[in-house]
Amino acid sequence: MRGFFYFSVMKNTIYSILFLFVTVFGYTQDKVLQTGVIIDSIKIANTPTESYAIYFPKKYDGKTSLAVVFIFEPAGRGKKGIAPFILAAEMYNYILVCSNTSRNGSTQTNVAIANRLFDDVLQTCAIDSSQLYIAGFSGGARLASFFGISTGVFQGVIACGASFNGMDKFIPPANNFSYLGMIGNKDMNYLEMIENKHWLDNAKIVNTLFISHENHVWPKQSEMLRAFDWLEIQAYRKNIRPKNDTILKRIYNTNLRIADSLKANKEMVLSVNACEKGITFFNTNEDNLLRAKIAEIKKSKEYKDEIGKMEKIKVLENELLDKLSLRFDQELKSAKSTSNFKFWKSEIKNLKVMKLDDKNPLAQNMAIRVLDWFQVSVYETGQEYKRNQQNDKFTYCEELYKIVTETN
Repeated sequence: MRGFFYFSVMKNTIYSILFLFVTVFGYTQDKVLQTGVIIDSIKIANTPTESYAIYFPKKYDGKTSLAVVFIFEPAGRGKKGIAPFILAAEMYNYILVCSNTSRNGSTQTNVAIANRLFDDVLQTCAIDSSQLYIAGFSGGARLASFFGISTGVFQGVIACGASFNGMDKFIPPANNFSYLGMIGNKDMNYLEMIENKHWLDNAKIVNTLFISHENHVWPKQSEMLRAFDWLEIQAYRKNIRPKNDTILKRIYNTNLRIADSLKANKEMVLSVNACEKGITFFNTNEDNLLRAKIAEIKKSKEYKDEIGKMEKIKVLENELLDKLSLRFDQELKSAKSTSNFKFWKSEIKNLKVMKLDDKNPLAQNMAIRVLDWFQVSVYETGQEYKRNQQNDKFTYCEELYKIVTETN
């Protein structure tokens, strides 16, 4: 989704939102406000063919302006998109909104859908316009990232399982927002998210990356709560919310416990990652203790060894991705395998053997990522040729897809 072509029109719409003073009408005057449950299929007032799901935290009174998270789910499943955020919404009093209409597809279409969603929610709910957040998973994360970097309206972006489209990074960043990435170390977009963090660091955008032991899935509620713990710290630093020392102490204790557990399990890099999530930058005693712990871990042989192994896996993964991509592109031109699929059977077999190797978890996770990436690539390419009625190329992709997906 290459959305920056639609930036100027979208930007004007979004900036008008920033100055919109809203009160509660639609949800409170005609019926009792439902809190603590996902309300599905709320129709957009001026576009009844479009709808969204919404969740009001249990403490919401319909009058007090609250923060809101606009969520984009790649298949337009509003309830599924809201579910991971509920624990965090209750802890920090966020309204959750997820489109039932926006889904993977045309950027132009999704930008228009998103703008109508923003307008409808901001005109019918009590929203604090200084606390607008945007989130998404997979293709929805790409849409959320585009809005976050191009508008300057949103305080934070929560990107799960994917980052920016390549072209979006050419937009001059409005770097007053916080960017929070979430990725599983078995996710096919893992390397993309690692590289994306380097780009954000260079662009001087406040950011962090949560890494879990997951595939390409929405994060668990407990992980999302930790993500919003980090966003809470950023809100304190920007004076968007009053600093709460009790909450900061809980965040510190949570991340310290997780860091110690990971260290005991010899997962040194993730242990450092957890320590970093608890640092507030208020120069507290807790901050200093976490910094000291990070320094201690980074001096250890175990940490240095793990970093070295990760770098080797990264090189091997990029080599494999390049090798498979090049062969796939070459064979697509003639719509036939030059080796009667022997090359593919050998490569896929080797990856599946690596996938089952419990003694080498870094290589195992890499094999899972590469296999999932290639499976998705072959399927989506085949579907594109099917739509374009290029039957020879579609048939080739079908044959290759069978090889990738067949079990040992």
